[in-house]
Amino acid sequence: MKLKPMVAMTAVAAILAFSAWHLTQGREEAAESKPEQPAEAPASSGKAGEQVVVLDQAAEMKSGVAAAPLQPISYHRQVQAYGAVLPLQGLIDLRNSIETARSQREKAAAMLETSRREYERLKVLHADDRNVSDKALQTAEAAWKTDEANVRAARAALNAIEQNARQQWGGVLAKAASDGSPLFKRLVEQQEVLLQITAPSGVHIPQPPRTAGIRLADEAFGTATLISPAPRTDARLQGTSYFYSSAAPSLLPGMNITAYLPYGEKTQGVVIPASAVVWWQGKAWIYVQEGAQHYVRQEIPTDNPIEDGWFASRAFKAGEKIVVTGAQMLLSQEFRSQIQSGEEGESGEKGEAGEKGKKE
Repeated sequence: MKLKPMVAMTAVAAILAFSAWHLTQGREEAAESKPEQPAEAPASSGKAGEQVVVLDQAAEMKSGVAAAPLQPISYHRQVQAYGAVLPLQGLIDLRNSIETARSQREKAAAMLETSRREYERLKVLHADDRNVSDKALQTAEAAWKTDEANVRAARAALNAIEQNARQQWGGVLAKAASDGSPLFKRLVEQQEVLLQITAPSGVHIPQPPRTAGIRLADEAFGTATLISPAPRTDARLQGTSYFYSSAAPSLLPGMNITAYLPYGEKTQGVVIPASAVVWWQGKAWIYVQEGAQHYVRQEIPTDNPIEDGWFASRAFKAGEKIVVTGAQMLLSQEFRSQIQSGEEGESGEKGEAGEKGKKE
């Protein structure tokens, strides 16, 4: 009879042990089934809403991110102008017209020389006891006078063509076409293109700049060399015009381009190299290094382009380090971090909603 209480106690102990094991096992399974928390995003919000990208040293070396100090530069203020690539048919036609007029002048001059000599010969014979008739002498004199008039007409025709050329093309280009100079040959052989660059109406540039910056179709930056002031303006713009030449291979006759004419006093600033710039939402950005492995994205102005980059006079200073290699990778990393942060926020909201539902 004493065995029954012992058996009952053993059974209760077994049930309690099984319940404890089952509870522990359930907790472990729940822990295993719980999704892992995403790793901490390597980007965080900086001062004044700036976005800071943080990389550890290993990630920095693996991604090839490299920073360099900004270099100082003296820079002329620039005014944005408008340019057009001019067709050369008019200049080629001018060259042909000048050559034809010269040929006519030379032909007339040769005929004049012949008729003058003939007249002088007959005049001597006529004076020597009238060895030639008066009529022959008069005919020779008329031919001589006619050839003189033809020479004057040929010279006047050539002068008219040259004056018209200067009115249309300016003295430098007119002379280049007239002489067949190296400049004319480079233009005709398409080694260079001819540009007419016009400043905005009301902008006065005391001295035409020797070089101008030009924005090409592929957003690259090129340069153009001054030929001369233009004697006429672009009828659409009504500003002062200049002729420039450029060796940029992507320029074709008929294209419209944006140009930059330097003028005024020089200002001090820094060079933002093109390799440091990334484009997003139609704006240009760079990453400034602030401390070890900390990079802050900042917008830069693009209204002062220079060769292989941009000029900046504000917000940046010489010696400040910016990312010159790997900026695009940092931009991608920044967006990836924002996506991860967004997913974490959604997960947190769902978890709070679940807990609230359980309590209710």
